[in-house]
Amino acid sequence: MSWRQKRSLGEEFVSKIYDTFQVDERYVLDHPDGFTYWSGDLATTVRTDPGLFRQSQVTYRVTATTEFIRGRGRVPEVILALEEILDHGTMSGAVYNPQSDVFALECGVYATEDNAEFTKAAMAAAVCLQVNEAMELSTRLAEHLRTSIAYSAHPTQGPRSGVDESLSRTFEQFTASGAAPNRWRGQPEWQQAEWVMEREAITFESDHQSRIHATFPWHCGGEPIDFLVGIDEAHPRLGAGLHATLVIPMPLPKAGIGKLALNLNHYEANEYKRCHTLGSWCMHDEKLAFRLFVPNLLYTPQALTEVCVAMATRAIWVDEWFVALRQQAAQPSS
Repeated sequence: MSWRQKRSLGEEFVSKIYDTFQVDERYVLDHPDGFTYWSGDLATTVRTDPGLFRQSQVTYRVTATTEFIRGRGRVPEVILALEEILDHGTMSGAVYNPQSDVFALECGVYATEDNAEFTKAAMAAAVCLQVNEAMELSTRLAEHLRTSIAYSAHPTQGPRSGVDESLSRTFEQFTASGAAPNRWRGQPEWQQAEWVMEREAITFESDHQSRIHATFPWHCGGEPIDFLVGIDEAHPRLGAGLHATLVIPMPLPKAGIGKLALNLNHYEANEYKRCHTLGSWCMHDEKLAFRLFVPNLLYTPQALTEVCVAMATRAIWVDEWFVALRQQAAQPSS
């Protein structure tokens, strides 16, 4: 059986991503649950799980991964570089596999019939942006840190020379849309997002047009978790869009933030936390934070609410996660 038959919503998502890539079939490796594609000399793997029936509907976890750099004895330096670079990322988070000594970018969504309007387009766009970012990061880090790019080759076609031109054309669509006025400004769904905050947050304030600031419980002392979603901060490469930032009020050394950010990205990618893994844990204003940028091109009326629900869910589970760690540390060793 193949995902190409599109028997499920998850397989429809995989097919949408495949079509968005405008792939060269010679550089595709099919899997029962997805595919691996070489758009250049890096491999991107897209997969869907079989789905989980819950609350009267099936939820599919659709993910994409692009390996881009090898540690080669420079793992701490790569982590330090990534924690700041990903503060200006878009929709993918960085993870590290110590067994293979490879860093990768990952993203994913929990797809349902209810949220498919936003998540299908968002996931397809996230994969294209992921490949573009992986190529840029691999060259940048290999040059500055003297480590090596995670080159890969198709098992029968071998390495691909050059980069798929469709990637450049797709990226140009993002930048062109980002140069236009922000599509989220003044939209009625800001009121819907306020309803999410009213239900989930401790406090929130909104200008009803372009930004919401909220706080969430933090049971490890100090200030509450801080959340800001708005359109005032443009992306340095993609221009206008929607920025969301969740800041954890926990003092940490710079090196500690980078390692913890990668661990949290890995944890979210491997645990069923029911919040889309679009974005990345990173260092923001010298604090541990989760950052997401949704480009102007991806505006839909559903997007803002989906982002707010995902961030509220993330605030809840990360608070519980740190409380559990704190309790474990307080237990006497046997």
